[in-house]
Amino acid sequence: MTISVMSLVLPSGRDLAETVAALDAATDEAGLRAAMERAAATVTGESRAHASALAAAWSTVLRHGLAAGVRLAGPADWTWFVSGSAGRGEAVPGSDVETMIVLDDGVDDDEKAALLVRAAQVHALVEGCGIHGDGNGVLAGRARFCRRRGSWTEGIERWAAEPQRDRGVVMTGLMADASGLPGACADDFLRAQAVSAVGRHYPVRQAMVQDATAVRATVPSRLKLFVSGGDSVDVKRAVIDPIVKIARWAALSGGSAALSTRERLAAGEAGGVLDTDDAATLGDCHHWLMRFRWRTNVSAFVAGRAAGDVISLGELSPQDRAALRSVAREVSGVMRKLSYLSSISAFAQR
Repeated sequence: MTISVMSLVLPSGRDLAETVAALDAATDEAGLRAAMERAAATVTGESRAHASALAAAWSTVLRHGLAAGVRLAGPADWTWFVSGSAGRGEAVPGSDVETMIVLDDGVDDDEKAALLVRAAQVHALVEGCGIHGDGNGVLAGRARFCRRRGSWTEGIERWAAEPQRDRGVVMTGLMADASGLPGACADDFLRAQAVSAVGRHYPVRQAMVQDATAVRATVPSRLKLFVSGGDSVDVKRAVIDPIVKIARWAALSGGSAALSTRERLAAGEAGGVLDTDDAATLGDCHHWLMRFRWRTNVSAFVAGRAAGDVISLGELSPQDRAALRSVAREVSGVMRKLSYLSSISAFAQR
C-alpha cells in the first residue's frame, strides 16, 4: 500500500503535500536538506494526530526524500526499493531505511559496479539530509542488495525453499516489506515475488513463525529489577519486533500482500491464520507501542539526541511503565501459544 500524499492533512491543519512537493522538486542537496528540515518540523510539531497517521506521514517523507536523492544522482537503469518500517509506513523520527535495487537483466558487470558506486553516493547525499541508512547493512550500495531482476527472483525462491540457509527468513521478511520509491519507478516486484514464494513453500512459513516467537529480549519485572538492579529494555526487540513478525507471517501465510502491521493482522485473522482474540490483542498492543515509540523518539529528536529503542524503565512514568509491562505480558502470551501450535504443526508435517 502506497500512502497518498493527498491524505496527509494533519488535525492541526498542516498539510504535508506542500512539503513533499518540495522534496520532489529539490534540484540540489541544499534544497533537499531544507525540505527534509521543514518536513521534520511539521511532523514532530504535530501533537493531535494518531501515531499511526504520523508514522505514515514520516514514512512518506523518508521515501520521497530518498527518491529525490536517487533523482539527483542522475538517470540510471535501476529501480530502488525501501523496506523495514519506512516500507511498512511505520517509521518514527530517527528510524533508518533499508534499501534495495533491482537492475534490468541486461546490465553487465561493469555497469553494475558503477551503479554500486552511485548508490553509495546517493546514501551519502541523503545521510547529510537526515535520512540514515540501515545500521545492519541493508543498503543498495552493497552487491547483496543490488541485483538483476532474474537474480532477485532466483534468490527469493531459494530463501523460501531453504530458509535456514543464507539468512533466508531475514531476506524473505525484507522482500515482503519492500515498497518501490514514489514516482515513475514505483513497483511492488519484490513483495509480489515474496508473497508468491512463501505461498509455495511450507519451510519458510514454519521458519517465520519460529523466528517471530523466539524470545530475544524481555521487559524486566519488578522482582527482576529488585534482584539484578538493571532496568534497561530494548522495546523494539522485546515487543515491537514480535508483533511485526507475527503479523507478517500471518498475512503471508494467508497469501496477502498487505504491508502495514495492522492490515496484516486483519489479513491473518481473515485468512484463519490468527484467531480473533489474538489479532485484536496484538493490534491493541501495536497501537499503544506506536504512540509510546512516537512520543519517546520525538522527544529525543527535538532535543537533538539520538533516538534509540533501549530505554530505562526508571525514567518512565508509573503509568507508562505499567502499560509497557502489560503489553509485554499480552505479546508473550500470544508468542507462547503460536510457538506451541507451530511445534504441533511441524510434528504433523514429519
